[in-house]
Amino acid sequence: MKEIVKEVIYLQENGSMQKVPNAEMEFSYRHSRFKEVQGIIVAAKLELEKGKPEEIKEKMEQYKKARREKQPIDMPSAGSTFKRGTNFISAQLIDEAGLKGYTIGGAQVSTKHAGFIVNTGNATAQDILNLIDYVIQVVYQKFGKILELEVEVIGE
Repeated sequence: MKEIVKEVIYLQENGSMQKVPNAEMEFSYRHSRFKEVQGIIVAAKLELEKGKPEEIKEKMEQYKKARREKQPIDMPSAGSTFKRGTNFISAQLIDEAGLKGYTIGGAQVSTKHAGFIVNTGNATAQDILNLIDYVIQVVYQKFGKILELEVEVIGE
């Protein structure tokens, strides 16, 4: 996004609109100024590269196929649950800890990709939070690595 976002317009807490150019976005890996700034992004101006429609479509199909093969997109989830560590891959450690398929209530460590917590149909938010805590605990006990959340928990 750092390369293509030219500006963002967001609604501030006080109700006024603010335009922010790319140079002030503070983009870095999985970060922008909007991690700290309260407000709602209402528009973004993007500048994309021109390409041949058939090549773009082919690339999109490749990405879609890879997602279908590697990610549990057939089940409800919040996406990738844990960040990649600086010197480890979270999903690999979760898998090596034997947690693929581990379930608390209706929440389950995906059997397809251990970095995803999925809802098997009746998970509560508490089931998901309990499973996340359990996974973090087990991975730390077995490997001494601290998993960080990719998802953001909002509220109580």
